[in-house]
Amino acid sequence: MKTTSADRTYIDYWQDYGTGMKSHFGIRVWMGRCSAITNVGAQHPNLFGNPTALPVDLSITEGQHSLNNVIGEHRARHPDSDLVSVLTGIKPFSEALG
Repeated sequence: MKTTSADRTYIDYWQDYGTGMKSHFGIRVWMGRCSAITNVGAQHPNLFGNPTALPVDLSITEGQHSLNNVIGEHRARHPDSDLVSVLTGIKPFSEALG
């Protein structure tokens, strides 16, 4: 699932587990950076480590363990999501905002 902030400064990508239950884990993407997060949908979520600069090289695993885990789960549940395209720079952040 994908939620754009009201001020359009970030996009939260998260897993929908059905029956209205939202994952507490996700990826927050800002212009030029991203981070794995908890408290999805909160103005100030808990970040896992320091934000990672975009574009992200998904083949690198060192230092990106939490990020890669959340990306993998999101892709498994939402294969049509534009998350990977945004993170790798294929799709511009401004276009992902919709």
